[in-house]
Amino acid sequence: MWNMHDLVMVSNDDCKDQLQMDRSSFHKLCGLVKTIGGLKSSRNISVEEKMAMFFSILAHHTKNRCVKFCFKRSGQTVSKHFHHVLNCILRLQYLFLVTPQPVDETISDTRWGKFQGCLGALDGTYIDVHVPATDKGRYRNRKGYCSVNVLGVCDMNMRFIYILTGWEGSAADSRVLRDAIHRNNRLHVPRGNYYLCDNGYPNCEGFLTPPSWYLIKTANKIIVAYCLLHNYIRREMDVDPLERSLDEYMSTQSDEELVDEVEVIESLETTTEWNTWRDTVAHNMFNEWNLTI
Repeated sequence: MWNMHDLVMVSNDDCKDQLQMDRSSFHKLCGLVKTIGGLKSSRNISVEEKMAMFFSILAHHTKNRCVKFCFKRSGQTVSKHFHHVLNCILRLQYLFLVTPQPVDETISDTRWGKFQGCLGALDGTYIDVHVPATDKGRYRNRKGYCSVNVLGVCDMNMRFIYILTGWEGSAADSRVLRDAIHRNNRLHVPRGNYYLCDNGYPNCEGFLTPPSWYLIKTANKIIVAYCLLHNYIRREMDVDPLERSLDEYMSTQSDEELVDEVEVIESLETTTEWNTWRDTVAHNMFNEWNLTI
């Protein structure tokens, strides 16, 4: 059985191990869900205990039967308060989702400097779900299991700007994105700005995909070579250089946000002008890199 005082009041290490955040962050969040989310202590359970049960489930995918044993509560109580906390957390979305800052000439990170006007990056991911047998066909993705196709949009600091979940796993990434820019709570992409994305999406105004430089036979060989070299680096080096550079990048970024009302992109249409601009950016980056070797 967990002692709530020991869990959230004594050791930062224990708090981070069990709840994935330190004591200060945990208590600040408890204050927010009380004042803004509307979560209240009940006769026998404090807000802090409700939050601890919730995060022990999310942080470790803990089953109800394990949580009820650790907290000495009934399974019904655990389930009830899990859903209460979940709804309260969602009420904080306008506090936690960020407004992106476009890349401009003042950017110090050379990796982003070539992408003037870029707001961040987006991609889709599959999250496993349990669905009724009659719906499994719609939710079964190309990998063969039932999931939802979740669109995640992040800024340069890897903070979420926008999340769209609910589409069946069988839905194509481009279809999910098209819905994101048309729905009422849409993804806003001001004209003149754009997001980086992979080739699962159309290369069109507002969404920049990488060009393909190689014939398919060569491309397939390069993919395998990447994977082999990745394993070699992970085996031979204590720290992956990419992880070190990512840590350095994260430590130098600010939390400035941009809030503006501007015309936004509302369609996904590939144009010759956008493809030409994409290829020009890619060629310029390659030529500059070539001069350094």
